[in-house]
Amino acid sequence: MMEVFEARNIAKYYSSVPALAGVSIKIHPGEIVGLVGHNGAGKSTLLKVLSGAHGADGGEVLIDGTEVNFASPAGALAKGVGTVYQELSLLPNLTVAQNVFLGREKSDWKGLKKEEMRNQAKELVKSFGIDVNVDAPLGHYAVATRQLLEIAVATSKNIKYLLLDEPTTSLEGEQVDSLLKYIKNLAETSNIGVLIVDHKLDELYRICDRIVALVDGKVRIDGNVNEVSHEDVVVAIAGEDVSSLLDSEPKRDAVSVPTSETSKVQGRGEPLVQVRNLRSAALKGVNLDIYPGEVLGIYGLIGSGRTEFLRALGTLHPIESGSISVQGKSFKGYKPVDSLKAGLVYVTEERKMDGIVPQLSPIVNTSLPVTKKFSKLTWLSLKKMDSTMQKILARLQIRGNLQGPVVSLSGGNQQKVLLGRAIALNPKLLMLDEPTKGVDIGAKGEIHRIFKDMAHQEQVAVVVVSSEEEEILEVSDRVCVFAQGRNICEPEDVANFSVQRLRKLAWSKD
Repeated sequence: MMEVFEARNIAKYYSSVPALAGVSIKIHPGEIVGLVGHNGAGKSTLLKVLSGAHGADGGEVLIDGTEVNFASPAGALAKGVGTVYQELSLLPNLTVAQNVFLGREKSDWKGLKKEEMRNQAKELVKSFGIDVNVDAPLGHYAVATRQLLEIAVATSKNIKYLLLDEPTTSLEGEQVDSLLKYIKNLAETSNIGVLIVDHKLDELYRICDRIVALVDGKVRIDGNVNEVSHEDVVVAIAGEDVSSLLDSEPKRDAVSVPTSETSKVQGRGEPLVQVRNLRSAALKGVNLDIYPGEVLGIYGLIGSGRTEFLRALGTLHPIESGSISVQGKSFKGYKPVDSLKAGLVYVTEERKMDGIVPQLSPIVNTSLPVTKKFSKLTWLSLKKMDSTMQKILARLQIRGNLQGPVVSLSGGNQQKVLLGRAIALNPKLLMLDEPTKGVDIGAKGEIHRIFKDMAHQEQVAVVVVSSEEEEILEVSDRVCVFAQGRNICEPEDVANFSVQRLRKLAWSKD
């Protein structure tokens, strides 16, 4: 029987909404399959089902024709299926060598074989071309290095199939080249079958044998790379023949820099923030004007530079060149507090990781950046601070115990607490990165109302980054699309955009 890792008619539902609707896919040993699709198409969900992280609600997973039921990623690994997710899983406080053998430590009657594991870890990182000290804590290294180590560790576990979710997102230039070369070599020399989720078609076409495109939870394309063109994929994802539209769009290098004459959007007056040729490791020349009283929606794929742009304005992402001006004055931030003083407030997409402080109350979480306002010498007026924060949280209609740990609130109410913290800072520019990620539909509508009111009633400039096309179209006054580190079109009225146009711009070639 031919060896193959296969999914047949996989279905997966979240709250009765289909994330996968009868998906079938095959991966053969030594084959590299690229999986693409628009944001929310079901790519990561499929990967999680194949890896045992999520159970399927229908269909079957087979290895060499035999049905398998993975209860967990460990169960999948025992059958030879390894996975590297977007969220890194290695532990930063342990050494590189300890991470390599985490959960499979070598020992004998004398105890752990530390020297043997250390030497094998050295051999592994050397074979992967990773320049690290295996005795150093993993946390000492950059995210890009940790990403490479995740993949190296996964391949060291005697696997037959490797599933990779956006492996190059944190990498650049030579790092990407090195990783793609390694994956190609892994498939050819070790006969490992690879399924790689990626938004960057050029990368996939460099190493893949086959391309599979998911659209709304269904397979739209499954074909060899020499039979499926880049344009075929874009047409499938956008849901229409976009070849004529592609020709009509401005090329990325042709996006004009707004001048003093074009900087005024009708009825909006002068820009609050002007960005010119902003460059960094992730940004490749952003030119944007942002106006008071508007919601500017930014759409783009993972790795497009959308998040880094917001973080750059918040002095959380280092800038190499270019300029930022706020209300006509040059702005140079050296630390995040400089952005806050200028009224540029960033709300993270990772509320659990770097947003809320779980064990503190909603009131204390909201007040964290503004406690100085309620202090006089060494005296903190808790009563006044509590009263002010209560008013902000009441405006946001937060439900639950405001004096208990914020972690006890629902995801939607936790997100509102972060919004409350931003409101307490009295922003001129409010930057929201995936503001409704992981919240229910009711809370989603309430969060939309809050920031739209701030823009339209209080003249705050609001920038919203979202992976959901429908959300961008619903909340924005103007929209622009990011790809490969910059905005590939000037912001336009939201009426000029459709889901198809957003997808087409995000996926179109230079």
